Amino acid sequence: MRRLSLQQLNWEQFQADFNALAAIGQNETGGMERLAYTEADQQAHKLLADMAVEAGFEVKWDGAGNLWITRRGTEDENPEFPPMIVGSHMDTVPDGGKYDGLLGVMTAFHAMRQLDLFPQRRTVTLIVFRCEESSRFNCATIGSKLLAEQLTGEMLKRYVDKDGISAYDAIRELGGSPDNLYLERKYIKEAFGFIEMHIEQGPVLLERNTEIGLVSHIAAPHRFRITVEGAAAHSGACPMNARQDALAGAAEIILAVERLGKEYAEQRIVATVGKCDVLNGAMNVVPGHVELYVDIRGIDREVITEVVTKLHQELSLIASRRNLRIDPAILSQETPVKLNDEMSELLVEQCLKNMLTFLHMVSGAGHDTMYMAKLTRAAMFFVPCEKGISHNKAEAVTDDAVQNGLRLMLATLVRICNWDPETEREKAEMDRMLLDEAYN
Repeated sequence: MRRLSLQQLNWEQFQADFNALAAIGQNETGGMERLAYTEADQQAHKLLADMAVEAGFEVKWDGAGNLWITRRGTEDENPEFPPMIVGSHMDTVPDGGKYDGLLGVMTAFHAMRQLDLFPQRRTVTLIVFRCEESSRFNCATIGSKLLAEQLTGEMLKRYVDKDGISAYDAIRELGGSPDNLYLERKYIKEAFGFIEMHIEQGPVLLERNTEIGLVSHIAAPHRFRITVEGAAAHSGACPMNARQDALAGAAEIILAVERLGKEYAEQRIVATVGKCDVLNGAMNVVPGHVELYVDIRGIDREVITEVVTKLHQELSLIASRRNLRIDPAILSQETPVKLNDEMSELLVEQCLKNMLTFLHMVSGAGHDTMYMAKLTRAAMFFVPCEKGISHNKAEAVTDDAVQNGLRLMLATLVRICNWDPETEREKAEMDRMLLDEAYN
């Protein structure tokens, strides 16, 4: 296939549909407020479902609340042509950007719609995963974890939002059944594979002046809630040498987390304290109770373990030195993921045919692809975002970057939809014979 033109991409329709969805949940300052399972999130899912029905696709929601959109291929009943799956998410962080997640969803959906222009032997299904962001329940990628049996409905009862609503109850309120995903899981396991497109959320592609990032590994987060217990006291009456200041101890922990991140930066570790809650905080009170939320990520499990061990040692030293009680509790402990080489090679092939520059890279951010990789052959690619900014209303992506991502997604779907297993087997056998002759 030659490089796809803007006419083949139907660029104007893509822009109109993307902007219609991006307007849902936008706040007064331009940031996005589509937290998982909220009214705005549900509204976005319903609008996309309506677009899909209008396009002639099949639509359903599964027990996790994930939206499934399916376009049938001409060989749908042929076991030699199992379906191809694409997907991403539409929920956002508070005051977030409009491209994170949504761009991947709409690129996949629009590419499916543009298959009208090409032969399509294989069925394609888009999964719009729920609750990819951890912002509401302090638990990320809920929709894909449920599909991959990394979460259960019972476990979801432990994750609650600021109003005391559990993730389990939020799903049930929408009519979902978190433990009833057997058929969907079977569908994914029998699929040809899975691809997700996403914005990079970092500066690497822009710094390297590269159009596409092909993800080889996805870093895994280890997340903790660290409770620091001291003694609340009057800020004027309590002498400095008699204080058990929980916030001062928490400050030392924050700096220790940053120090460990920098110490292990060359081993692809990043470490962040993203949230700090002071219980009953007031200007004239020495803080007695603080909770910190820590995120440590890497692509090497042994290195992550080493960093976490060192952090626990630091916590013990700080607790002893300041006469505090410090309790770390694991919120999630995930495993780094290597993505599928064969699926990645299909992306390389279409990058070359569409004259797109590409770079093999690692994703520091977690994605639903991590859990699809436990069920089927999975691949992922990035397009650059301006200044590497994400999880921020200043998030921006150029038209050229979006068009390149759409071009790669559509070209790859056309290739996969017409991948003939018999032809590929014959080609592989011919290649093997030529190699044998060359070496003999």
